[in-house]
Amino acid sequence: MEDIEIKIGERVRKIRNERGLTLQDVANFTGFSKALISQIENNIVMPPINTLAKIAKVLNVKMTYFFEEEINQNDFFVVRNDDKKYIYREGVKYGYMYEELAKVKSFDYLDWLLVTIKPDRPNDKLFSHEGYEYMYIVKGGLKMSLGNEVLELKAGDSIAFNAKIPHAAVTLDETTAQVLSAHLKLETLTEYIKNEKD
Repeated sequence: MEDIEIKIGERVRKIRNERGLTLQDVANFTGFSKALISQIENNIVMPPINTLAKIAKVLNVKMTYFFEEEINQNDFFVVRNDDKKYIYREGVKYGYMYEELAKVKSFDYLDWLLVTIKPDRPNDKLFSHEGYEYMYIVKGGLKMSLGNEVLELKAGDSIAFNAKIPHAAVTLDETTAQVLSAHLKLETLTEYIKNEKD
């Protein structure tokens, strides 16, 4: 309960200051005493729901604002064109090129890649691994082997599949294909969820 009290007090003060209101202003608009508003902001008093609802109305925020997790304003990651990084995966030996795209660093269970497939790539290696793959064809076209199926995918098409199904792709014609690919790694996601609960 102490964490919630601190968060509520801090957030009342923060939003009050952002709105340019004094303690007396909030007291006047809510009908509560200035001392009570000060005690709430300093975590001396945990306000009942009705009291908090009036304060929220005066500060023009939803009640949930006081309980939501604070957003980290620096939680983003940019990869500039000049800083592109190509990564090694087994597919490199078979003609795939993997360019790592920006991702939130704490989400290690999700990889974003731009995959380039040259037209002379051999169609003799099927891949199978944990997780799920999501592919969006950005440029060119692919003949996608997926288990017992062979699918033709063209620019604008997308596909999602269990990555345990043996799969591979070759270009449809003599044009290089580019694919926006996401790989959801279930083992890493399971570990992430477990750590979040602990």
